[in-house]
Amino acid sequence: MAVIILGGGLAGLSLAYSYGGESVILEKETRAGGLCRSFVLNGVPYDIGPHILFSKDKAALERVTSKMETRTLRRSNRIYHKGRWIKYPFENDLGSLDEEDRAYALEEFLHNPYEGYEAGNMLQFFLKTFGEGMTRLYLQPYNEKIWKFDPAYMDTQMVERIPKPPKEDIIKSAEGIPTEGYTHQLHFQYPVQGGIQQLPDAFAAGIRDKARLVNPVEIRKIRREGEAWQVETDQGTFKGRTLVNCMPLPELFKVLDAPEEIQQAVDSLLYNSIHIMVVQAKEDRIGDHFAINIADSEVLFHRISRLNFLGDGYCLKDGGTTLLIEVTYRPESYLAGLRREEIERRVLGDLERLGFVRRQDVRAVDFRSFRYAYVIYDLNHRRNADCVLDYLSTVGIRCAGRFAEFEYLNMDKVVGNSRRLAAELEGEPSA
Repeated sequence: MAVIILGGGLAGLSLAYSYGGESVILEKETRAGGLCRSFVLNGVPYDIGPHILFSKDKAALERVTSKMETRTLRRSNRIYHKGRWIKYPFENDLGSLDEEDRAYALEEFLHNPYEGYEAGNMLQFFLKTFGEGMTRLYLQPYNEKIWKFDPAYMDTQMVERIPKPPKEDIIKSAEGIPTEGYTHQLHFQYPVQGGIQQLPDAFAAGIRDKARLVNPVEIRKIRREGEAWQVETDQGTFKGRTLVNCMPLPELFKVLDAPEEIQQAVDSLLYNSIHIMVVQAKEDRIGDHFAINIADSEVLFHRISRLNFLGDGYCLKDGGTTLLIEVTYRPESYLAGLRREEIERRVLGDLERLGFVRRQDVRAVDFRSFRYAYVIYDLNHRRNADCVLDYLSTVGIRCAGRFAEFEYLNMDKVVGNSRRLAAELEGEPSA
């Protein structure tokens, strides 16, 4: 029997690619790729948020980038703070702040009363590691904005690997001496054309002789019958000895029966959705930057990506600029209920107020929403996720992918985890 893979995102496609046996991928969307899909506006491809290719693991990066033609780019990210351009990350360019904010950030770092405490949540980690100044000026408001969740109620899984910067580096930063942070992200790769969709497409092309991709398909019920799994869909029933879930866990448990305590844990898993808005304008008013973070609570979006930065394949043929704008929201929240027209109005108003776009220069707008964007590491995340994943393991269902594992996984991690899972499956007896 073929392995049944639920979901044709990057995890499902790369799993089928790495697996030596036969597999069937069931994907609900017309086009496979999940969060790695790309769309096009007036000839310019854009992603579901800026997907860049980088990794500390050079072998893992090579496995991904070898699938397509890529270009190596040097990071040029900025934080827009009170009308000033601050080089990312914030702590490496304190010299670009105004005098009052610069003194606040430096003195609270050098004389930090929180340094000796254990950090039990994200906010405490920021205070302990960076001091009150950098936390209040940027780290706290930006994280509140992107997560739509108070960092005092988020754990430290997202941030615990961030090193505490040496005092001499922060002093240099405040004096205006350039330093670099997150050097493993200083250079990244990106497809020469076609957007990040090139990656899942490459995996899909590589599985045509051994895997069957069924899409679009609606999964209606999953049940175990003897030694086999049966997946009932609107295109018939698929049977397999091995079942791998690459769907978001909340979607899986809509079609899979589970004990009440497991369902409660699933219902307690938190995540953010995202609105993606693309604005094309006649004039480029941002300069040679790529991603721009904005912590200001008065601005609706948290990040802008200037796609021209990615190369000729992402530029309008007759000039101008293409901006990718991100607005996160929690499902069923206030923002989730805003009409598209209201979001567009506010985004365009904010762009104009910041001086990034003039309304009369806007040539085209595109807008898309996606339910699953970011896993929220709330204080109960680890307990709830482990509860659900342990249960699935006991009934014989493996999981791969960001929302199937319910971890904030970058693309290299997704592909790597799928590769390891494929090796495990190959070592197991077949039907």
